[in-house]
Amino acid sequence: MENKNKIFLIAIIILTISVIGFCVYSVINNNKLEETDAVKFRKEYMELNGKVNEANGKAYVNVTLNDTNTIKYVTEAETVELLENGTGIIYFGFSKCPWCRSLVSTLASVAEEKNETIYYLDVLDIRSSFEVKDGALNKIKDGSKGYYQILELLNDELEDFYLEDEEGNVFDTNEKRLYAPTLVAINNGEVTGFHVGTIESQASGYDKLTDEQTDELEKIITNLINSKNNEVCTQDKC
Repeated sequence: MENKNKIFLIAIIILTISVIGFCVYSVINNNKLEETDAVKFRKEYMELNGKVNEANGKAYVNVTLNDTNTIKYVTEAETVELLENGTGIIYFGFSKCPWCRSLVSTLASVAEEKNETIYYLDVLDIRSSFEVKDGALNKIKDGSKGYYQILELLNDELEDFYLEDEEGNVFDTNEKRLYAPTLVAINNGEVTGFHVGTIESQASGYDKLTDEQTDELEKIITNLINSKNNEVCTQDKC
């Protein structure tokens, strides 16, 4: 009888250790999953689904992303290196940007289909800020060092940045502007493709794209990716 109790106790201990081990293994794997760029990007953008922009009361466009998306976060320094010497597709944006939200579902889908890594730099907090007050232009915040390096490297592609007050007076900031969203295709440090926004027919970033508009955006993104590889998009193959 005593031997049976010992065997039973040992069995309980082994079972307990196995359950604890399995739980620890699951937690470790889940933590690893949460740490991937793909999951981080999905969470960052999809957590605003169904929510409203408190600044204007408009509902954010819902975003659909997979845990297998090919988004890779990059720093400002890594972005500068890509622009100087690298090859790839860079996406400049941020999750609360309505136009970015209209772009990313299609961007991620096309990139995943073509197995193309998208290098993502969040520009929300690195850009300079201005305001027009009492008829004068005021600079509220300087951009980061990396931001100004990016502006210099993309100088030929970027537009001059102007602000307009309620009376229609236009003020020159004497800076270029990296708008969100912006997509840049790079081949060995040379810009081969550049696209700002989504498509011309989208009147507001809070409007959901139609199927026809989505198809148009898919072609724009595909052509951008193809430009990096010096490929030509034809009617039969794109």
